[in-house]
Amino acid sequence: MTRFSWLAFVGLLIFTMGTSIITPLLPLYAERFSLGNGEATLLFAVYSATVVPTMLLSGNLADRWGRKRVMLPAMASITAASLVMGFAQTVPELFLGRVLQGLAIGGFLGVGTAFVVDHALPGAKATAAALAGLGFRLGFGLGPGLAGVVAQYSADPLHVPWLGHAALMLVAIAAILVTPETLSRTAPRRRPRFGIGIGVPAGQMAAFATFLAPAAFLMSFLDATLLSVVPLYMVDTLGVTNVALIGLVGFLILAMGGFTPLVFGWVQPRTAVIVGVLASSSASLLVVGAAAAGTAALVVLAAGVIGFINGLILMGATTICGISVPLAERGKLLSALYTCAYAGTLPTVALGYLSQAIGLTAALGVFSLAALALAAFVVLVGARHFRTVVPHPEAMGHLEVAA
Repeated sequence: MTRFSWLAFVGLLIFTMGTSIITPLLPLYAERFSLGNGEATLLFAVYSATVVPTMLLSGNLADRWGRKRVMLPAMASITAASLVMGFAQTVPELFLGRVLQGLAIGGFLGVGTAFVVDHALPGAKATAAALAGLGFRLGFGLGPGLAGVVAQYSADPLHVPWLGHAALMLVAIAAILVTPETLSRTAPRRRPRFGIGIGVPAGQMAAFATFLAPAAFLMSFLDATLLSVVPLYMVDTLGVTNVALIGLVGFLILAMGGFTPLVFGWVQPRTAVIVGVLASSSASLLVVGAAAAGTAALVVLAAGVIGFINGLILMGATTICGISVPLAERGKLLSALYTCAYAGTLPTVALGYLSQAIGLTAALGVFSLAALALAAFVVLVGARHFRTVVPHPEAMGHLEVAA
């Protein structure tokens, strides 16, 4: 790892903190603005719906024009979003802030991850890809973790966490400004034809579509449910009143995966994805069991277990994407992976509205069954299409990584 890889890592870490601050605040927003479960989860859906097209576009633009030309406007957008949320007094302002966050993360995440890998030494690309995964998982986790503590003990819980992140973004922007561009491009005199590609290596589309894409979708479906529906479940069904405890769940589900590479970094990437989807979907049953046991402790346990295991999925998937394509394609492929992941957050809206009809506990039972079914698809269908990880010579020399 080089000094510039670490600077890019710092920018990624701080940036991602801003997108998940909303998790421990969601029950407070629901109470203040009289939001139903479905309406509350819409705050997540509008964010994700903005992320998906923006991320696909940004990966292509960054590979064409350079990383920083995409990253810096995204950093301005996330800063503006935190300011909007920090001063919000109405529901439309909350949605505006979430749209700005979606535009920001869509423009930054895949490209920012590629930026960390770009600055790594040739023999450390896989390590850098895993570190980038750790950076944004840890950043996502610190957002709700710190926000929950601040909200619990602050006189202004709905505003102070956001304004604190806006201040931290000054450090993140400075870190990226001093880090050199890795794909500097100049604008052509004639406008060439522009198309959106996803950077999947030739002959591997079926493997991507049945293995990596649904695994990433499942990972985020689990994450998003614990970040949006489960906070409401903790308050309404389990009687939790401490916002810091809800923030702890957010921290565990998002941050624990950042530490997974430190423990299981030796696991082959394909194996990591397979084990991850099976174990994580099974652990979702703990969330439903919390209602029967009458304790939020099972939710906290589930968040830690699922968060850590989801780190296996992310580690495997980002490592495969980081080493299987050349530098000029890396941003597109990582953006495509994260696009699939963010698409996994959209079904939480259906869960939110379903819970209004059948109750939160029953809706979360449906969530667990859907997660188990998708994991079975990845293992029984996707793994048959994706048998071996073959790195691109530019990324890893002539080393072959067999799964």
